[in-house]
Amino acid sequence: MRLKPWFFGTFEPARRLGLDCPRSRPHGLAVGRACSVPSVLSLITSALLGGCATLDARPDMERSAASIEHALGTPADVLLLDAEAAEAKATELLKDGLTADEAVQLSLLNNPRARSAMLGVGVSRADFVQSTLFSNPTLALSFRFPDGGGLANFEMGLSQNVAELWLIPARKKVAQRQLDRTVLEAAATIAAIAYDARRAYSATARAREVETIASEAMELSEQLYEVARLRRQAGSGSEIDVSLARTKHLESQTAFRAARLATIEVHAELARVLGITGGPETLHVAESLPEPSKWEVSSDTLQQIARENRLDLKIAEQNVSEANARVIEERARFLKSLEVGFGLERAERRSGGGRNWAQETFYDSLQAGQLTPPNLMPQESNGQDVIIGPTFGIELPLWDQNRAQIAKAELQAQQAIQLRDALLIDAAQDIHSRLARARTAAENALFYRDELLPATDRNVSLAREAYKGGHASFVSVLETERSYLAARGGYVEALAAAAVATIELEQVTGRPASALLQSESTESTAEPSTPKGIP
Repeated sequence: MRLKPWFFGTFEPARRLGLDCPRSRPHGLAVGRACSVPSVLSLITSALLGGCATLDARPDMERSAASIEHALGTPADVLLLDAEAAEAKATELLKDGLTADEAVQLSLLNNPRARSAMLGVGVSRADFVQSTLFSNPTLALSFRFPDGGGLANFEMGLSQNVAELWLIPARKKVAQRQLDRTVLEAAATIAAIAYDARRAYSATARAREVETIASEAMELSEQLYEVARLRRQAGSGSEIDVSLARTKHLESQTAFRAARLATIEVHAELARVLGITGGPETLHVAESLPEPSKWEVSSDTLQQIARENRLDLKIAEQNVSEANARVIEERARFLKSLEVGFGLERAERRSGGGRNWAQETFYDSLQAGQLTPPNLMPQESNGQDVIIGPTFGIELPLWDQNRAQIAKAELQAQQAIQLRDALLIDAAQDIHSRLARARTAAENALFYRDELLPATDRNVSLAREAYKGGHASFVSVLETERSYLAARGGYVEALAAAAVATIELEQVTGRPASALLQSESTESTAEPSTPKGIP
C-alpha cells in the first residue's frame, strides 16, 4: 500500500520572493519573516510595521485543527505532523484493522484535499502580511545633456505614498477577516472530508454485513438443496422440491457474487477518501455498524447548538464582518495617493569649446580701453549648481471620488447579511429533517432487532422441523427462509440508515453525536423554558 502522508515544509515560494529575514528559522510550518524595505519614511514605517511581519502560518492552522476537533469530537493534531511522524502514524493506524475513529484520523492525515485546505490557510496568512506592508518608494532620475557638450543636467526625486497611513489599517482589517474566514473554511472542508470518511466506513461495514448474509444464505440454500434431494431419494419428496431448491441455490450464488462486488466497490470508495492508492482489499474494517440511539433531544436544542457551533454559519458571520470591513476600506480610499519626498537638481555645465575668439577679444578691448590679447581660460556656465527641496504630490479626487466602490461594498455587505439569514433558515430545516430521519431509522432498527428478527428466526426453525417431519411443503420452508433473510437484510439497512442519519445530524449541528446526546440528558434535567432556536 502506498500512502501519501501529510506533512508541512517551509514555504519555498516565500523565500524565493525574498520575504525571509536573516534571523528566520525553519520550523515545521514556519515560512520565514517578511521585512519592510528601508525608505525616507523608515521612522514611520518601522513604527507601524514593528520591523518584520511574521509569515508563520502554524498558529492559524492550529486554530483550524481546533475547530475540526470541536466539530468531530476526535483529535485533529495529525494535521500538523511532519513527514516522518505522519508516515509512522499512518502505519500505526492501519495495524489490526481500522476503527471508525481511526478512519477519520487517517483521512485527516492522508487526504490530499485536506492538505490543500490547510495550505490555503498559509496563503491567506501571506495575504494578511502583504496587507500590512507599505508600497515601495518611487525613485525618479533624469539626465539632460547640453547640445554644446559639458556636464548633463541631473534631476532626482524620491517619494513615498503616505496615504497608506490611513489605508493600511482598513486594508489590514479586511485581510484579517479574510484570514479568519479561510481558517474556518479550511476546517469546514476538512470536517466534510471526515464526515465522508465516516459515511464510507459505515457503507463498508454495511457491505460486509450484506456479504456475510449472502454467504450464509448460499450455505442455507445448499443445505436445503441437499435435504430436498435426500427426501426425493427416500420417496417423501418430489422433483419439484428439488428443482426449487436448486434454483434457490443458484440465485443465492449470484446474490453472493453481487454482494462481494459491492464490498470491493465500497472499500475502494473508503480508500479514496482516506487518500490511499493501494488496492482496496488491503483495508480491513474492524467495527460493525453501531447500535442506534433514540434521539430524544428536541429540535430547538439542536438549532441552538447549530447556531453556536456549525462551521458554515460561522463562515457566514465572517463574511458579514469582512463585508463591513470592506465598506470602511472603500470609504478610506477617497484619497488614494498622497506622495511626499524630496527632489534634487544639478544644473548643466556647458563646454568651453566653440567660442567666438574675435568677438570676445573685441569685447574685452572695449572694456579695458586698449587692445588686449585673447582670453584663453575656459569658461563655465553661470547659475546655481545644486537645488534640493521637498516635493509633494496628491491625487485630486475631482472625477472619481470612489463613490461607486463604496456603494458596491455597501450592497455586498447587505448581500452577506441576506445569505447568512438564508443559511440560518436552511440550517433550521436541515435539523428538522435530519432529526426525524435519525429517529425513524433508530426506531426501525430497534423494531427489527427486538420484534421482527426473533419472529422470523422462530418461523424458520418451525418450518424446517415441519418439513423434515413431512408436515410442511418445501415452498413453506423457502418462504420462511426468504422472510428471515429479508429481515436480516432489513436490519442491516436500518442500522446503516441510522449510522448515516447520525453522521448527517452531526454535520448539520457542528457537534459530535456524543455531545448531542449529552445535551439531551442535560435538557431532560433542566427546567422547562422557551428555547431560543433558529428562526
